[in-house]
This record gives sequence, structure tokens and C-alpha cells, in this order.
Amino acid sequence: MEGGTKGMSDSLLACGDCGQLHRASAALLAGNRLTCIRCGSGLSRRPPIGLDAPLAFATTALILLLLANAYPIFVVNVEGRFGQDLMVSGPLRLVDYGGPFAGLGMLVAGLSFAVPAVWLSLIGLVLAGLKWGDPALRPHLVLPWKMVRLLFPWSMLDVYLLGAYVAYSRLNQAAETTVAIGGYALAALVLAQTLLMLSLGRRRIWDALADPGPYAPPPGEPWVMCDSCQLVLAAPPADAARLCPRCAGSVEPRRPGSVSSTLALIIAGAILYVPANLMPVMTVVRFGRVNTYTILSGVEELARLGMWPLALLVFFASIVVPMVKLLSLGWFLWAIRRGSVRWLRARTALHRLIDFVGRWSNIDVFMVSILVASLQFGTLTTVAPGPGIVSFAAVVVLTMLATAVFDPRLMWDAASGGDG
Repeated sequence: MEGGTKGMSDSLLACGDCGQLHRASAALLAGNRLTCIRCGSGLSRRPPIGLDAPLAFATTALILLLLANAYPIFVVNVEGRFGQDLMVSGPLRLVDYGGPFAGLGMLVAGLSFAVPAVWLSLIGLVLAGLKWGDPALRPHLVLPWKMVRLLFPWSMLDVYLLGAYVAYSRLNQAAETTVAIGGYALAALVLAQTLLMLSLGRRRIWDALADPGPYAPPPGEPWVMCDSCQLVLAAPPADAARLCPRCAGSVEPRRPGSVSSTLALIIAGAILYVPANLMPVMTVVRFGRVNTYTILSGVEELARLGMWPLALLVFFASIVVPMVKLLSLGWFLWAIRRGSVRWLRARTALHRLIDFVGRWSNIDVFMVSILVASLQFGTLTTVAPGPGIVSFAAVVVLTMLATAVFDPRLMWDAASGGDG
């Protein structure tokens, strides 16, 4: 990337993590992955393939999603009594408990089916429209693609698969458990989804929907970046409408209310973090013997059974990651208040890291929903959810929202005395 005079074929790329403006030629954009020269954040990635591959992956993923939900993921045998666990079984079972567990069941259903189904369908719609639709109709694809970007963090089939693997390891300790068609379809679905994201690239679809060139500001003029579609445009006058001409999103120099919203969300998350770790997340009744498990005692049991990799995975995902997110976000807010320049690039990289790993804390939530549905065999073996899992799910959601609303560019603004 170069910071020289803007040529006719140059594109403007603004970093969403530090606010640095870059200029890149069309030749540099094609087939390359570009990163910010100041903070190392990804700016653009355009795979050297057309739209046929991502469209095929999206179609395959949709078919596999239907198969994963139509067939059981596990078949459980307890003393000759069989049970089948569909992906929808866990949410339905949690809803049957009523109260806050009903809300938890709806959350699990949304993250493991509703959101992925809508997300994949919208991707297929946009890609099909770009490939076969009339170019004049492309502005109508902007809203669906905007929804794709908003829904992406909440489509958690990959996290659900890992939660299913942890649940399978626990099920094998209590019953004879077999992976069924739905389980294999789920694994294939996550693979197809991963290939889909790799083939889509970064910014490529936005630029295909509407060329950013006509909206670029003249060299040296004030500019602003749309937070929704990353379009760099001339800063509108104070009395003009501040709407993005490409996606109709609100255009602001920084996310409004970022600091206050982040502070409120991490306070709420910190309050709920205590009961999430002290209260039981599930109760297991096996042959009349009652055992309650907190997150930590569940980790200890996995370690006692010799499943050290799983024990470490659950420990980091369910205990360490939420704590690190809360402490990191608090550190960021403190640094903004102090105008600190220390560890600025490291703080920005840490924000990207916690934004990426935060969703994986839902492993325990999905595991409990699967166990609650799979082990319902009366006096032989029964699993019931505990109040701790509701608090824990709330902590995960709150910390994800806090990370999403926090604007890391504010750290760079504070360090430079407020300069954008």
C-alpha cells in the first residue's frame, strides 16, 4: 500500500480499528490480503476466484443444515433404552422447564438454527443476485448483505459442533453413544461454512454491490468511513444528512455512545460472572445419586477422567475468556480516559482477539442443552439445567455486545489528543 497521490484506479481503505487511511491500487487489491500499516488489522482480502465457489459452498451449507436438523446427531443407549437427540431437542427441552430456561432455549435455537439459516439464505440470495441478476437491481441486495454482516458473529454452528463434541465425551461416560447422520452432517456443514467464509474475502461483495470510487473524497479533503460497509466518503457538512450513500447506514466519525455503552455492558457482565461460576450449571441424577456441577467442577471432572485437552478447552473458553474480555474492555476504557499511548498496538490486537474468541465461550451453553435433551431416562439417568448456565449465557451475550459496541479507534484518538 502506498500513501502517495491518489491515481485513477486507487481505492481508499480506512482501518476500522485505528482509523488510518490507506490508498491501494486495483492491481494490489486483486488476489491479495492487505493489512493496516499502523495496527495490523485486516483491510481487504480478495481471493483469486469468482463467485461460483462461494455460491456453491453456501448452497451446500444450506442443504447440510437441513440434514443436520432432520436427523439425530447422537443415539444414546442406557441399559437397553434408546434416545435420539436432534439439534432442536435441546432448545425444546429447555423451553419445557419454563422461566429463564425458556429464554435460554430460545437463545440456543436462535444461535444454532434460526440465525444460521437466515444468514446462509441471505448469502445465497446476494451471491445469486450478483451472478445472475440485473445490475440495476444490485442496490436491492445491499440490505440483505448488511444483515449478513450483522448476523455473522451470532451464527454459531462451529461453536455448537465443539459443544457437541464435549457433550459426546460426557455422554460416553454415562451411556453407549453413537454419532448419527445429523452429527456427520453438522461436521460437514461447519467445513462448508468455513470454506464459504474463506472464498468470500473481505470487502469484495460490498465493492461488487456498489463501486466505492464515485464516493471517494478529493485528496486532502475531510473524510469519514461508514461503520457498516467500510465505504470511505467525503465528510458531510454538519447540517447535512449523515447517511451512507451505499448502505444507508448512519455515518459518524466514531460509534455514538461507545464508551458509556461498553461500560454499562461490562458492569452487567461482571455482576453476572459471579453467579455464573458459583451456581450449578447442571444437575445429574444417575441411579438415584444426585450430583451438581458448576463450570469449574465440570472441568475438574473432565481432568479426573483423563480428558485433559477437553478440560483445558472448557476452562479457557468458559472461565478464562469471559474474565479476560471483561478485564480487557475495562483496561481499554481506562486507557481512553488517561489518554495512554502505552501498548496501543497491543491493545488494538487484543481487542481483535477477544472479538474473535468471545463467541466460543458458548461451548458450555450448547453442551448443557445437548445433555439435557440426550439424558432423560427417569431413575436411570437424568440431566437438568442449573441456574448458573442462564447467568453464564447472559455473560457471554453481554461481553459479545460490549466488544461489538466498543470503538477501538477511540484509543488512538485519545493517544493523539483526539485527532482522528
